[in-house]
Amino acid sequence: MQRFTGPHDYFDQDYVDGWAELANAKRPHRAQFFDAFVAELSGLADPRVLDLGAGPGFLAEHVLARLAVASYHLLDFSPRMLELARLRLAGFGDRVFFHQADFLQEDWWKPLPKGFDAVVSLQAVHEVRQRENLSQVYKGVAALIREAGKIIVADKLDYETEEGQGHLSLQDHEMALENAGFQEVRRVLEIEDLIMFEATKRAPAMIEA
Repeated sequence: MQRFTGPHDYFDQDYVDGWAELANAKRPHRAQFFDAFVAELSGLADPRVLDLGAGPGFLAEHVLARLAVASYHLLDFSPRMLELARLRLAGFGDRVFFHQADFLQEDWWKPLPKGFDAVVSLQAVHEVRQRENLSQVYKGVAALIREAGKIIVADKLDYETEEGQGHLSLQDHEMALENAGFQEVRRVLEIEDLIMFEATKRAPAMIEA
């Protein structure tokens, strides 16, 4: 699927540096979502975590500083974002791995390791824009995650792009997750323009071919 970036240029160093500087100041309530991710992951013993659209590593830093994580993998399509994340997370050693890939591309998940206990994402999945593409992204996540593993997403919902497309709702996400093999979609937190929800991967016998 084609990525709609609008005014954003995540390959431009100055733009990315400015985004990273302002992201948390623009939405100070992101801090509450960082804590909510930690709370959701805290029930997993030494989890292997994949961060989808990880950006400059804000969420990764928050999680790694508070939980015993076996490994934390950051995926982003922007080389500059990953460079900032490497600098931010240098002190966490060999628990951290970086992957440059675009989850909007077909088969994006195939080169990645499998068997994650949890996949997390903060303000990234909305880049799908069109509801018919959500299932493709979530099916990739399902291929990477173990049975009964979690997907935890916090993002903007119910918005329009400049082209009038991309009006995504929680119901769109619920349907796409169901189609991808997840169940028990649950709202975790909702503050201003962000909402967090999580779901669990169904057992193989329960997933339709």
